[in-house]
Amino acid sequence: MAVNWKKAEEYIAQGKGKIEKAKYAHNTYSEKTHMATTKMEEEVLVLDVAEFPDIVYFIPCPKSPHGTDVDPTGEYIVGSGKLAAMMPVFSFSKIQKAIADKAFEGDFNGIPVIKYEAALHGEVKKPGLGPLHTEFDANGNAYTSFFVSSEIVKWNVKTLEVLDRVPTYYSVGHLSVPGGPTSKPHGKYVIAYNKITKDRYLPTGPELTQSAQLYDISGDKMRLLLDFPTTGEPHYAESIPASLIMPNSTKIYKIEENENPYVAKGEGQTKVERKGNEVHVYMTAIRSHLTPDNIEGVKVGDDVYFHVTNLEQDWDVPHGFAIKGALNAEILIMPGETQTLKWKPLAPGVVPFYCTDFCSALHQEMQGYVRVSPAGSSTPIKYSTGKIEEPAGAGK
Repeated sequence: MAVNWKKAEEYIAQGKGKIEKAKYAHNTYSEKTHMATTKMEEEVLVLDVAEFPDIVYFIPCPKSPHGTDVDPTGEYIVGSGKLAAMMPVFSFSKIQKAIADKAFEGDFNGIPVIKYEAALHGEVKKPGLGPLHTEFDANGNAYTSFFVSSEIVKWNVKTLEVLDRVPTYYSVGHLSVPGGPTSKPHGKYVIAYNKITKDRYLPTGPELTQSAQLYDISGDKMRLLLDFPTTGEPHYAESIPASLIMPNSTKIYKIEENENPYVAKGEGQTKVERKGNEVHVYMTAIRSHLTPDNIEGVKVGDDVYFHVTNLEQDWDVPHGFAIKGALNAEILIMPGETQTLKWKPLAPGVVPFYCTDFCSALHQEMQGYVRVSPAGSSTPIKYSTGKIEEPAGAGK
């Protein structure tokens, strides 16, 4: 199926389409407050292809197509028919011409079907068995995974000539060339994400360890560099140079710019407050302790909110936070960030909380306890670091 999204935009700009009831959440994250806000939407704009037949087209693809992959130039589209003995490669410009010439062989449910030959660039003959997915390098070559014959096959996108093939172990599904789905692939490696291990590794857990392979594709022939156990075939997992990931993924929030309403910008601002049946803990984390780490006055049935601020400003020192019995496994707090975890105690007793992300040699010191009193008790809120003390003004 080919979708002309530019034509769809034109129709929307013209005010066409129908408003239909559809309830969904639109979430927006603030980099300043470190919080997301949710707006519930009640309707959505729909373009019915039966009313606008020039925004969707079908193209025949032999047989049982699985992956559909576009080369870096945007001209060639590989339709991997996983039950076919060949692979069709379609041409974007030919598809446009076929639409302009109305080179159709009828329609299906009102959607035009482009003639196969009118859209075809050519066919890769006898490439292998069970083609699934294709990635590309920067030199006009494609790399297709073959599930049945367990191999990666290298071929030229323009000439459709098979250039090389390497075995995989076993039954490769998805694969990845760094930057392969982009207009400028890096093209030095390809990774095979295999589906089936068979007898390669010991059954050491609830799911068998699967395998992956890293190949060098910088030369004419693919060369195996690394064979390693991993989780099974991460679908569409992409790989790019770390230098491109680092500036955008590593978050360091300046403490002074933290506008989260529950921030504690230093240990002197930590506190525990009760608001009805809600208890708010304003906590800080820094190598290697949590403040406060002893809390009393929480009662069974309270809604307890741990607002944890990571006071670190070193880029690679996140802290985690978890408490026994919480419905969330944990929260991860990046340097300078504030995150919140909600916990509802269900029984009296002493409940531990702790940091879940290793930070230093004294990481295990980053723990503390909440003493939970029975519902309806009059135990006052108390908190400290290191020992329980009556805070100034408590009980007044």
